[in-house]
Amino acid sequence: MLLGLVPALGTCAYSYEKQFVFSQYGDSVFVAIQMSIIVMQILYFSDSAPYAFAFMATMWAIVCAIMYHYIPFNVLYMIQAAGIPFIIVSKGIQILANYRNQSTGQLAFLTVALQFGGCLARIFTSLTETDDRLVLFVYLVASALNGIIFAQFFMYWGNKTRKQKKA
Repeated sequence: MLLGLVPALGTCAYSYEKQFVFSQYGDSVFVAIQMSIIVMQILYFSDSAPYAFAFMATMWAIVCAIMYHYIPFNVLYMIQAAGIPFIIVSKGIQILANYRNQSTGQLAFLTVALQFGGCLARIFTSLTETDDRLVLFVYLVASALNGIIFAQFFMYWGNKTRKQKKA
C-alpha cells in the first residue's frame, strides 16, 4: 500500500504546486486518502496500533506542508519522478505473481479494468490540460503496466491457482 501511496501523494503535491486544474489530479487526492486510511487500518488492526496514529499525524503534517508551500518545488519534482520506480515495483510485483501462478488470483477484473481505463484517460487529460511531460510519463508507465495486468486476465482466464490445483 505504501508503494502506491507515494506516487499518489506525489502527484497531488506536484500538481497542486504547479496549480493544475483539480480535475487533472483530483482522483489522486481521493486515492491518497483511501490508501492512507487502509494503511492506518492495517497498522491499527495488527500489533502496531500505536503506529496507526503516528502515521495519521505524519500524513497530516505532510498535507499541511504541501498546502502551505513549505516543500520546495525541486523536492516535489523529485517525489513525482520517484513515483515512476514505485509504480514499476508495485505493478511489477503483481505482474510477476500473476505470471508465476498463471492466474490473476483474487484480483477483481472490474477494478483492474477501471485502473487501466483511468490511466488512459489521464494520458488524455495530461496532454490537453497540463502539457507536463513528467505527469504524462507517469501515466504512460502506469497505463502500460496496468495494461499488462489487464491482459493477464485474458491470458490466464479459466486457469486455476496453485492452491486450487493442489486441492
